Amino acid sequence: MHYKDEPKTLVRGLAILEALSTADASGLKIAQIAARTQISRPTVYRFVSVLLNNGYINEISDTGRYTYNRDKLNQIADSGAESEQFKEVLRKISEKTGDSSFLIRQDNADSLCIHREIGTYPLQVLSIQIDHKQPMGVGAAGLALLSYLPESEQERILAENEQKLYPYGAISVKKLRLLIKATRERGWSAVGNAAVQGVLGVGVAIADRGGRPRFAISVSSVEARFTVTRQKAVVQIIKDEIAALASYGCIK
Repeated sequence: MHYKDEPKTLVRGLAILEALSTADASGLKIAQIAARTQISRPTVYRFVSVLLNNGYINEISDTGRYTYNRDKLNQIADSGAESEQFKEVLRKISEKTGDSSFLIRQDNADSLCIHREIGTYPLQVLSIQIDHKQPMGVGAAGLALLSYLPESEQERILAENEQKLYPYGAISVKKLRLLIKATRERGWSAVGNAAVQGVLGVGVAIADRGGRPRFAISVSSVEARFTVTRQKAVVQIIKDEIAALASYGCIK
């Protein structure tokens, strides 16, 4: 590739991606990337951190080596088609529960709402709209997804979001750690009075065939309507509808 006269930051990022994409399966260390690209080690490290956090490269545990994530571009291209599959699922969930349902995916350290359906119950949660972003873990769907990410990724997200959690009062990194533990123990999330006061939601994480958490679905309603018994019933409805999708499954 020839990068002359292109923006310097973009040139460096592309050069690093090219070096990793042409390396063998064992990957490259920071020093090797620097040697191949003629970019200083500190600069390579900064770029690698950004590319890793955004999923464009992978880190081989305990080796200091990095590999190109060949699935990333396919994931981007497929994300729109994938979300289409879930629209009918959400419609059925809201129809059966009477409450608002939400589909989210990860956007770096945030959760991003990519679809919403409204139920028939007179009081609906309408403050969370499509394209709304908030720190992962603040809402039920984001908490479900966060709980099943690799531990190293969880820690990165918690550290990055520590300051951003302040506006949410009842939520802190310490509280999120407890919520993550509870979510993994029961297999689904429950969180209330965080993103919206007086509202409680339950969430279920969704994995692709490779077991990677990709999406999460939540149902939210006024807190008084969501007894523990009803939480469990709504979670079962979510799981039943997800089961109809051949390419995905609930994380247990």
